[in-house]
Amino acid sequence: MDIQQSAEEKMTEVKTAMLLHVPFFASLMLDMMVIKIGKFPDVFPPGNETFATNGKTIWCDEDFLASLKLPEAVFTFCHEIGHAMWSHMSRAERYRTTGIDGKPFNAKKWNYAGDYIINDMLTKSKIGIMPQCGLLDSKYTHEEMTADEVYRDLPEDPDDNSNGQGQIDHHIPADDNTTEAEWNRAVAQAADGAKAQGKLPASLERMVEKLLNPKVPWQELLRTILMRAASRDAYTWARPNRRRLITQGVVMPSYTGFGAGEIVIGVDTSGSIGEKELTVFLTEIQNILDVAKPEKIYVVPCDTCVHEVSVLEANDDLLSHKPPLGGGGGTRFSPVFDWVEEQGIDPAALVYLTDMYGDFPDEPPYKTIWASTSKGMDAPWGSLVEIDLEEYGHE
Repeated sequence: MDIQQSAEEKMTEVKTAMLLHVPFFASLMLDMMVIKIGKFPDVFPPGNETFATNGKTIWCDEDFLASLKLPEAVFTFCHEIGHAMWSHMSRAERYRTTGIDGKPFNAKKWNYAGDYIINDMLTKSKIGIMPQCGLLDSKYTHEEMTADEVYRDLPEDPDDNSNGQGQIDHHIPADDNTTEAEWNRAVAQAADGAKAQGKLPASLERMVEKLLNPKVPWQELLRTILMRAASRDAYTWARPNRRRLITQGVVMPSYTGFGAGEIVIGVDTSGSIGEKELTVFLTEIQNILDVAKPEKIYVVPCDTCVHEVSVLEANDDLLSHKPPLGGGGGTRFSPVFDWVEEQGIDPAALVYLTDMYGDFPDEPPYKTIWASTSKGMDAPWGSLVEIDLEEYGHE
């Protein structure tokens, strides 16, 4: 019996075992994934032929698959489905453009971060057995952390944190038009089917609920939107990209880092925004700006008109330049946008702290983020982030 036959027989055993014991993942694999078994020199780096996925296709090196025990093979296929289910590949593509926290995206570190979360979920759900090369750390739990949070905690060289363990798989750039809605539909159907059979572990059920109804902390949401809007790649032609020059014979600029342009912060000083709300908001903005390193920050207080504007440089402390609160007048948003236009400013982003009770002007040509202290409100344009003040002990 040759290796190819052995790998194909192992695949048949895997499908059977998954249908019988982990129907949730079996349903997702059969409904959403394409499986390819063989030798793929264009996919795997030499000497590290394992599994790979782009969020739609799973490539399995036939030798590696044949070497796995059945429970290990089941675990590994479920692991690949986990990457697709959590959109790790498509999110990686976005991060390649925007970076994370103002720093270049580290693809290997992102893969490790996703691995820790997925392996924790599979291990606690008692799905198969993790291969020895799998990554697992008790401080990285899928109940309490996201891949983004693990990524931020890992060292720049994630191998420093791996205790000699390595990668189960490799990530291939996303090449899939499957929408998030289609994945959510498939996940919901798979969960319903597994639950009807009494084969949806409690930890897996909680994961599905979290996936279908994500509760993203407002700080994380604000950070993501603002960094995506304000960060930009910085390149220089003075130092050509050596890798492109050597491998492709093409002269391209090299990367010099991330930076942000000018950012405007509008503050509703109508009386509905108190000192505590302002401190909470500015503290989080300060954390983001410390990373984004904007060229300039304009803090624009406004009730029915713009009051004294504070102008900060990149390294200034926003908290020590808190704008004075207004006298409790009405709320108008348009004066802030008018002020930006009058000053000839083209901001990378404008963030407006408000309770959302005010007039909305026409949408400007730059990114606007409404940081709302009210629940259930909506904005006719721009991005909306609800600031949860209850977690700070006041409403």
